[in-house]
Amino acid sequence: MRRVVVTGASGLLGGYVARTIAAEAEVVGLDQRAPRQPADWHHVMASILDESSLASAFAGVDAVLHIAAAANIASGTPRQIMDINVMGSWTVMEAARHAGVRRVVLCSSDSVLGNTVWKEHFRCPEALPVNEAHPLRPTDPYALSKHLAEEAGRGFARQGLEVIALRPVFILFPSMMGEVRARLADPDGYRGPCAGGHAPAGGGPCWHHVDPRDVAEAFRLALHADWREFEAFYLAAPSTLHPLPTLERVAQVFGRIPEAVDRDIYDSNPFAPMFDTRAAERRLGWRARHDLRAAVLDGS
Repeated sequence: MRRVVVTGASGLLGGYVARTIAAEAEVVGLDQRAPRQPADWHHVMASILDESSLASAFAGVDAVLHIAAAANIASGTPRQIMDINVMGSWTVMEAARHAGVRRVVLCSSDSVLGNTVWKEHFRCPEALPVNEAHPLRPTDPYALSKHLAEEAGRGFARQGLEVIALRPVFILFPSMMGEVRARLADPDGYRGPCAGGHAPAGGGPCWHHVDPRDVAEAFRLALHADWREFEAFYLAAPSTLHPLPTLERVAQVFGRIPEAVDRDIYDSNPFAPMFDTRAAERRLGWRARHDLRAAVLDGS
């Protein structure tokens, strides 16, 4: 049986991923905190910046799913976010390389595109939907930290480590449903978190989302994909959560829409995301199976 380390296994997404992977592999959870609930895997209490603990945890491991991170722009000071997300990712990959681990799957973010938190820095995409070839233009510390972690991954891939970066949009955990409904009820006045969530509702200008079950499945599939040095994939649900169709919302935010638009996509689904997930489908066999737009809009 393959042995897999999941960093950040005690976190929200880490728990989903560890439970999904545990169905087919021996899982070692690594986190500074104890699991939120009794876990079906061995747990190591350690920091991703602790080189000796990582060396011990990675011995005999086939793959590392690296999820531990400062999860958003509000997770700490800019310096703390950069330390955890950049140096933490580098330390994990360096330890994996030394331990002979074959593959590392990074939890990156759609924020690497740049249109995330600092609205004054938003720039209209060059094409819609945005695919993995689109230029990355991160501005805030969180987005920049994820971009730099990906660049570190590219460097380790040149040394033979198999590295895949997954770029989920705003992960809509069940505990965050109150926040997205509060934002929908008062888009201009919303100041979250105010409805029981651990953070404000996110998803960028179009209010993108993806279900954590779908993200966990992407991590599972990434364990089996044929390797092509470094690769990155956007992950998003089939629809956005904003009341306006995507092209109307893009025009509202940026004052225009790009000249290069795949009209067929938005004609067939006016609320299709700004992000192109077809590469994840081609290379990983991944498709989002959960679309929470109806549940959010009708309040069910």
